[in-house]
Amino acid sequence: MLKKIFSLIAKVITLCTFSASLFATPLTISYLQHPSVRDQALPLIQAAYNQAGIKANFVAMPAHRVLHEITAQHTDGDVILAREIFAPFKDVIAVGPALTEVEFVLLCVANVPCDNSVLVATPSTIVATDQSKRVLLNKYPHANRNTFYHINNLAKLPELLNVHRFDYAIFVVSTQWPLPDSLSHLHVHHLFRSKAYHVMHKKHAGLAAQLALAISTVKAQKGL
Repeated sequence: MLKKIFSLIAKVITLCTFSASLFATPLTISYLQHPSVRDQALPLIQAAYNQAGIKANFVAMPAHRVLHEITAQHTDGDVILAREIFAPFKDVIAVGPALTEVEFVLLCVANVPCDNSVLVATPSTIVATDQSKRVLLNKYPHANRNTFYHINNLAKLPELLNVHRFDYAIFVVSTQWPLPDSLSHLHVHHLFRSKAYHVMHKKHAGLAAQLALAISTVKAQKGL
């Protein structure tokens, strides 16, 4: 009997030690190099982690690596992703309320067609991230006939159009946050909408309620 009691106590101590070490080590949260992520979502999530008392390091990461790094448990989550982007990844969970509603849009330079006909077949190459292309082809399978140029630094994507290297790009913008200045000289054709969430690896599901409350509190403080 005493042996069982000591064994149980040992397990409790081990569990407590593990939990303490887990929270003592800061989480690693990635974020996309997108102007709205940097200026809007990142400060919101940093404030939510502070509110919840959870330590975290935030690191910029190229779009094509974000979900694979979470799945491989090299990182613990990402600041914000559209649901269509992370939905196929079963180890990734949404945390808290949506941070914003986003739109997938077609960016176009001046003096070229800028509507859904571009997705049917255009002689011009369309710039897109790997994940944005995947989501686009799920919504518009016929767009597979187009030629795509992959880029995974979202901050540079509009720049490629502004310097007239390409005519078209697929981009994601918030319906609630200011449009990035880098898009001011481009035409924007709206394709479809999605909700965007803070996401984490499912192993952190135990933190979800705590972070959800913190995110809701910070959003209310910011009037979002």
